[in-house]
Amino acid sequence: MRGLEVGGKFLLYFLVARFLGASEGGLFFLCLTWAHVLSTLTRFGLDRALILHVSSELAVERRAAAARDVRLGLLTSGGFALIVALLSWNGADLIERHVFSMPGLAPVLAMASLAIVPQTVNVMLCAVLVGLGRSVIAQFLQNAWWPLVLLALVGLGLRSASDLLAGFAVAGVSGAGLCLALIRRERRRLAATPAPRTAASAGTLTPLLITALPLGVVEVVQVSLSNLPVLLLGVVAAAGDVAAFSIANRMTQLVWVVLISLGTIAAPRIGAAYRLGDFPRLRTLNRTLQALGALTGGLAALVMIGFASPLLGLVGDGYESAAAALVVMAAGQVVNAVFTGQDVILAMTGYGKMLRQINLLQLGVCVVCAIVLIAPFGMMGAAIASALPLAIGATLSASAVSWILPAAPSWSLPLPARLARSLFGPAPPAPSVSPMTTR
Repeated sequence: MRGLEVGGKFLLYFLVARFLGASEGGLFFLCLTWAHVLSTLTRFGLDRALILHVSSELAVERRAAAARDVRLGLLTSGGFALIVALLSWNGADLIERHVFSMPGLAPVLAMASLAIVPQTVNVMLCAVLVGLGRSVIAQFLQNAWWPLVLLALVGLGLRSASDLLAGFAVAGVSGAGLCLALIRRERRRLAATPAPRTAASAGTLTPLLITALPLGVVEVVQVSLSNLPVLLLGVVAAAGDVAAFSIANRMTQLVWVVLISLGTIAAPRIGAAYRLGDFPRLRTLNRTLQALGALTGGLAALVMIGFASPLLGLVGDGYESAAAALVVMAAGQVVNAVFTGQDVILAMTGYGKMLRQINLLQLGVCVVCAIVLIAPFGMMGAAIASALPLAIGATLSASAVSWILPAAPSWSLPLPARLARSLFGPAPPAPSVSPMTTR
């Protein structure tokens, strides 16, 4: 499924860049980024929290509680998305004149605003499907459906940024409709029934909105690392530069998709091994995960470094100007690939708070680099603002795993003990059995 997503997005970006040209393509990629960022902010971790709540409540037969959380999550995120979409729609002219200063941006941005609500609802419904155990089809409808719909529209002759963003909204609506049809088939699992006695001793979950808060922080950090450099570049650069940088950025993001997929596959195995205290198994999983990441994502990133200019030249005239930026961002992905899955190790062994601290540090580095470097250095400044926080986060996550889990270390850069203690706290003794607790 991830391969279908990667292939679909790569072909879509390639065709859009060739058919729309640098100027129109810049408007499309900037507004697509805008819609993705605002949709993520309106969810603020509610989709991830909903996965936990639906799966956990159904596990103890609390169907009414699961259904209540679904309604609360959809109403909250959908309401926020509607408010943000209206503000974006009504403020499109002001944003064009006072933020991005790109002629012709306002109608394209207004069209992108139409996609915020359907994309938000679609992602939330996909989270419900994951909670119901339909994770494969949910990943398809969330990540692969919209690029495939846009590819079909390109094939039918759509050749403008506004039309394609209208298609992005249509993809959200149709994806949400398919999600609802699938959830309807599972409606009996969410039907309200009296809670059985076996659920009485299961305790209660933290309320959905509170569960979402720390997850929302991680979500905002991730979307900022991916998209903030593009948005800030759009403030100071011409549409053609934004288009070239966006293509280079999105090429390297495809490497990230592969690495995330490896971590997702390994996550339940890592959690089980840690819960059982099987540290030899955990060490093997960790080393295997890093090796696979280096061999897949790392090699792909090295190819981008070695053939940056020819790869961008295939897209169209003018895109080779982002070759140096592609090299920098691909170098960041090489570091990320070498340390594949170390954030997953922290999350699945109960060190989520430490992971959040690392993520906040990444966000701070990204914001500072973007503010300081993008205005004077353009695409190269945006590339550094994208690559440096990614490399720092991957490196620190690997060092944290080696420090707090010495029985299952990662391949990491050795840190002086004093520095490691100041960053990660005292190294805990290696336990024979490790119960899952939140640290």
